[in-house]
Amino acid sequence: MSEKRIAIIGAGMIGAAHAFGYRTYGPRISGFSARLDTVCDANAELAVNLANKWGVSRIANDWRAVVSDPEIDIISVCLPNFLHTEVTQAALKAGKHVLCEKPLALSAGDARATRDLARGALGKSGTVFNYRRIPAIADIRARVKNGELGDLVQIIIFYQCDYAADPLLPHSWRYEFDRAGPGALLDLGTHAVDLARFMMGDVEQVSGAVSTISIHERFLPAEATTGHGHVTLSDEKAKVDNDDVMSALLRFKNGAQGVITTSRVAVGMGNRIQVEVYGTKGTARFTNEFPSHYDLALFESGGASSFRRMINRPSSPYVGALAAVPHDLAPIGYAEVFGFMIYEFLTAIAQDKNFENGSIEDGYRASEILEAIQKASVINAPVKVGGED
Repeated sequence: MSEKRIAIIGAGMIGAAHAFGYRTYGPRISGFSARLDTVCDANAELAVNLANKWGVSRIANDWRAVVSDPEIDIISVCLPNFLHTEVTQAALKAGKHVLCEKPLALSAGDARATRDLARGALGKSGTVFNYRRIPAIADIRARVKNGELGDLVQIIIFYQCDYAADPLLPHSWRYEFDRAGPGALLDLGTHAVDLARFMMGDVEQVSGAVSTISIHERFLPAEATTGHGHVTLSDEKAKVDNDDVMSALLRFKNGAQGVITTSRVAVGMGNRIQVEVYGTKGTARFTNEFPSHYDLALFESGGASSFRRMINRPSSPYVGALAAVPHDLAPIGYAEVFGFMIYEFLTAIAQDKNFENGSIEDGYRASEILEAIQKASVINAPVKVGGED
């Protein structure tokens, strides 16, 4: 069997997560061989640094050359949001297997075009929805699907970060609507919306949404930036024109409701996700602050229902099969969950099956909801979701 060659386009902090996933979990697929071959970034220093950390032999600075390279089979698109559509579509047209970072596109129209292209493409493709693989999240979803929580009533998702809380962080593409799209909504809300769909099914309507910009200007950097790091600042400021905080009220097609709130300026919150699912027979709740367990309460007739702690065990989703330490209560971290996603993506390629758990279709459906939330926050009125097939 021929070895597959992998290229990572975009050598920032998320490119490093992809590199970890490929190197750590690719070798665990029996009868399949894939090698991390190329790192590509317009910033040569970033490309060299990432390549050196992971022992990658080839460095490129032109993504077009990588996409057209016949020796490259698999591409991870880890670029700023405004480049996702162009690069992903080019890679699909070139017959590559493509894993695109979220959001799939800045607009539902562009996401739909990518989805349509993926349907007829030779390669496998997916959107990076890694949080689906948190063992607790996957287990809660299984309980939802088997009816253990009864009819679904409500989901509440908080995704609160503080990476942008410091007003002295430099201005970058992340704070420009034209290049990043909505701010916290697209950066964090994409994951929240996908988790809502993952648990509850499709969204019919955004009943309302509100957005806030709390830091209206930021200093331009005096040197190259990557991720959320501090650098030397210039004396010039630029406007922030996308949201720091976004909240939305959703109505699902099954009649349930949802509340989603996202923030990139929540001081002290780090990178916190909280998911609560309410049904007529039970409630499940999880926060990644306590990754080794989630809480479950099932209705008890004639008595007070109480929560039980459901700990990670080798029998939990992903734990026994893929976790580095598959023991009771062992916490599963971000990097491992990301690796579980890479493992599933490479397995789909190895088995010549569609990548279903976070597909390009899922990326498109999330983009429809995100666009409706953004519109609802502007017009201050309900917005129907989608309508396209």
